[in-house]
Parts: sequence; C-alpha cells; structure tokens
Amino acid sequence: MDERTAEQLAVIVGGEAWQSGGGIYLVTVNRDDGSLVVFSADSICEYENDDAFDAGRASKTIPLTIPETEELYVIVDLKGNVYYRDDKMERGWQFEEDALHEARAWESRGEGKFSVVKQSELPA
Repeated sequence: MDERTAEQLAVIVGGEAWQSGGGIYLVTVNRDDGSLVVFSADSICEYENDDAFDAGRASKTIPLTIPETEELYVIVDLKGNVYYRDDKMERGWQFEEDALHEARAWESRGEGKFSVVKQSELPA
C-alpha cells in the first residue's frame, strides 16, 4: 500500500503507518492483550506478539486487496472539479465502468458533463 493509503487507514483503525522497506507501507495496531494486528495491501494478519510478527508467524490471516489510488478512477467535470467515490479519503472508483455509470447518471439528471480518468492522471 502507498504512504497516503497507510496514513489514512492508520487514522481509521487507530494504528501507526510505517514503511517496512522497499516503499512498502504497513499499518500496525497494538492491542491491549499484547497481540499485534498488521494491515498490508494484501492481507490483515494477527500476531500473538511482536516476536511472532518478527518471525512471520501470523495466528490469523484475512487476504484482501486495497487498490492503490493510482489504479482508481475519478469523475471530472468541464471546470476541472474532481469527484471521488469517497471524498474524505480522496479515493475514486475501483472499476472504470462504475465511475462511468455514476457520471452518466449525473448527466441524465442534468448536472453537467463529466469524464472519467485514472486518478493517477490528475495533476499533482
């Protein structure tokens, strides 16, 4: 997961975002019982303690996929305003077809003209 996603997720779950090396970010949550929950782009893992984490011995694993923002799609109007699926997190739609469907719905309600672009193509 990228740094921005990790920082946002850390706020949501009350954890800490950190780079584990090679540009890979994780979010960790230390629980009251001494166990550790680790979120990555690929999974959520629970470890009995820090030593189990260091040894890579997860007691529970939930596989998942958190798409990077560069892989998401956003809606843009003719003035250059950007619309996200989640405005607070600034995350677009995972599938281009879903963003196109939403844009067409807005157009059919007379809300303007819209286009769909990859979030990575937005000006920085």
